Amino acid sequence: MKRPGKDDIIRIMKNYYLHFDDLPRTLAAPLPLSALLSCDNALGTWDGKRGNIMEFAVRISSSDAYSVDIQDGRETRMPFPHVYLKYPGSDFHSPPFARREAFAVLYDGALCGRLEEHGILLDTVTWPLEITPEIRSLIRKIDTLCESMSVPGCIDRIDGYALCLLRELMLQHPARRTLRSSESESFYAEKIQRIASYLRAHYAEGISLDELAAEHGLSRRTFFRYWNREFPSHSPIQYLLELRMREACRLLRYEMPISEIALRLHFSDSSYFAEQFHRRFGETPSQFRRRRSGKL
Repeated sequence: MKRPGKDDIIRIMKNYYLHFDDLPRTLAAPLPLSALLSCDNALGTWDGKRGNIMEFAVRISSSDAYSVDIQDGRETRMPFPHVYLKYPGSDFHSPPFARREAFAVLYDGALCGRLEEHGILLDTVTWPLEITPEIRSLIRKIDTLCESMSVPGCIDRIDGYALCLLRELMLQHPARRTLRSSESESFYAEKIQRIASYLRAHYAEGISLDELAAEHGLSRRTFFRYWNREFPSHSPIQYLLELRMREACRLLRYEMPISEIALRLHFSDSSYFAEQFHRRFGETPSQFRRRRSGKL
């Protein structure tokens, strides 16, 4: 498979600067966005004091060899692509630069403490970045959602994907790279166990694994990678199916119609339920019921 190149990255970028402060959320988001910036031809300079905004900038490419920034008197030079943090209230200067591609998520400065509670490190102003498939996918998803912000729940999803993006950036943070493996594993193991606990409590409901992962700050790929470490014998889908199969066995002991059991456990129809049940137990739901009741 061809590795995505610069042209593939360009095609996901759109040009907008959107404010979210006044937009209502359906859920009580722990880290609501203040604004989003997306551009494939950013051009200009900044010279002055920033407002109370914490900005995480993903600088993807430029004809310049590197970016030059001066924040609170400290000059940094970093080749593209890279991450750059602009702190609330900082004195920020950027010399003239060539057109560049960039994507940024911005938060109210009052949320800096909460960001750190979620594992977002704020002590390093810039670091090199690999534009991974996860990062590219998250930017694409946010771009797409920004076209339909009037849809209920859309802003909540953007908040979730933005947090996922921050976590992907943090995985390449210099400090994260030096963490002991056991600490890193524990961080994700706890999240996976929380998701598994949710599945055990809500298996009979309609569940989107992608949305559930996003709510816990995980991209789809990261979710499945760490899930497989915690539950090597069952994928998330198989785990959910196993929970539903166990409940089906319990319900089949009663007089409830098989079609109703299938509907209650969110199977698309009775035939699919019977197929999955037979694959798991080697007999149909009807045969299981008759055997359990002694009516062979």
